[in-house]
Amino acid sequence: MRHEGYYLKILRRADLPFEQLKEVLADSAARKYHAVRRGLAAHPRTPRREALSLVSTLFWRDLAYLSADSRVHPEIRRAADRDLVRRLPEMALAERVDLAGKVGRGTLIMLRLDPDPRVLAAVLDNRFATEPDVIQAATRTQTPPETLAVIARHPRWSLRARVRSALLRNAHLPGPLLLGMLTRASREDLEGLVEAPGIPRVVRLCAQRVLAERSGEDYDQVLKKSGIERG
Repeated sequence: MRHEGYYLKILRRADLPFEQLKEVLADSAARKYHAVRRGLAAHPRTPRREALSLVSTLFWRDLAYLSADSRVHPEIRRAADRDLVRRLPEMALAERVDLAGKVGRGTLIMLRLDPDPRVLAAVLDNRFATEPDVIQAATRTQTPPETLAVIARHPRWSLRARVRSALLRNAHLPGPLLLGMLTRASREDLEGLVEAPGIPRVVRLCAQRVLAERSGEDYDQVLKKSGIERG
């Protein structure tokens, strides 16, 4: 009896003759293995209709594999993402965290809005995550403080000027993190925060204080000169 490894070895060949591929597709014993079904769905020579019919039979980890593999046909990747997004509400937290770290962009854009900070932490480390993804999460008023803290402490994304700006504009950013970011900000960034419209008042006041301390000026005099009431 042929085992799983036999079929997987065959499916690793991108130049697999179509006749041999058809034999695997028609082999009911081969289809019992989920890894083989995934391999068939991912194979470039599998007829599109056959590949799409296999997608719905796969586990979420196999769908994540298809979603993230650039060698898989875009239509198959999109089908995998659609199935994953449909399953998200039923997935446990640990599963969403695992998924967020490895899935492709089609599902990642949904996971970046997950309210649990542990999911976003995994999204931030996903190789497909982009700066606009992080900025969107940082600017949403629905993003909880714990999630904003995850972004503010991230070793890569917290260094991006646009990400820092988005965080500082969010009124839900925890105070200690806000102050820590301001003390590390450049003079240009601080002056921009003081002058920009829509900045939370506490951020404006704190930015002005940091500027005053750096220049050796009296804080109250700086506020008065700037027309800002301390209150």
